[in-house]
Amino acid sequence: MRTRAGLIALGLLLSPVAGPAADGDLTDLVRAYLKTGAEQAPGAVAARAYVEATRPTAGPAPQPDVSVVLVPYSAALEAELDAVKAGLRDSVDAYARAVTRIETARVDYERALLAAGGGALVRSEITDAQGGAQVGDVPAGEWLILAWREGGHTAKRFKLRDQDAKRYPHVPSNVTYSVVTYWRMRVTVKPAETVEIGMSDRNTWMTGARQEAGSPAPLRPPASGGGSQKRR
Repeated sequence: MRTRAGLIALGLLLSPVAGPAADGDLTDLVRAYLKTGAEQAPGAVAARAYVEATRPTAGPAPQPDVSVVLVPYSAALEAELDAVKAGLRDSVDAYARAVTRIETARVDYERALLAAGGGALVRSEITDAQGGAQVGDVPAGEWLILAWREGGHTAKRFKLRDQDAKRYPHVPSNVTYSVVTYWRMRVTVKPAETVEIGMSDRNTWMTGARQEAGSPAPLRPPASGGGSQKRR
């Protein structure tokens, strides 16, 4: 099974076995997590990605190439991800930047863990042809799973008002995106036990878009009839 280096964000709350801890020094929390891993039998997480059957006689179709990242639970990271989803449709800019913001959050958190000596706590896998991924040697505790799959394309045309087109001539009006589907869940891993999770088209957390191409909106011709236009 292929392993992909984890990329993770700025949440700083890790949980010991008993449950989530209060915000505090990340180094101490990482040390506690590593201590738990050394003193207790590790657990595992078994992920299965699939598409629900469309006919009663057919079974679910496996989803390969789903990236699965497992990190110690962070309330701050969770809040950051929720904020991205909540503002997804606030504006064209929010929609276009959602995937980038999620990736940035993951990268920042991974760097914070790495700096605190907890780089080994970032675990990642990619689902195989059967849609399965096994993450082993996981210390007991609370973990946050973020998984995603990129596939499919969509095109959007954003119609700008005349005054907006003049003020922002470089805002794309025709944009092509690749669709990114996310799953997110919080799990409790116990010593020597395997947590099984399912990721289907019915329990997705968010669908975002990564811009692939776009054409700038053209400037509108000046209004006829003479006279100067008031600059906004």
